[in-house]
Amino acid sequence: MEEKKRIINMVADGKISAEEAAKLLEALNPKPVSSKSGRKLHILITQEGSDKPKLNLSIPVKLAQIGMKFIPKNANFDAHIESSNFDFSSINWQEIMDMVSSGEVGDLFNMEVEEEEGRPPTTIRIYVE
Repeated sequence: MEEKKRIINMVADGKISAEEAAKLLEALNPKPVSSKSGRKLHILITQEGSDKPKLNLSIPVKLAQIGMKFIPKNANFDAHIESSNFDFSSINWQEIMDMVSSGEVGDLFNMEVEEEEGRPPTTIRIYVE
């Protein structure tokens, strides 16, 4: 409280402008920053031995949450990784988004998928940073 009074007196004495005082007052009471702001949902699909990922998707958590509202609950997700028999519809996306909404960070889903004989396995990693 003492600091606020000093800032007001400085304006009254003409030592600082009202704009400068507003900045100082704002600095005294910074807005709380949500630990959830700025987080990103990452989906990374790599194949062992390859330098380039098959998929490297990074989207803001807020955008993912909004997007999930537009996908019907009974919608099928049909995507295939070359040479893999992994079914992406087996991932419970709602459960992942629930973890994201609760503030989880780090790995949310991590799976190694066996490929056709002779091909290295594919790793699917979904995480939040």
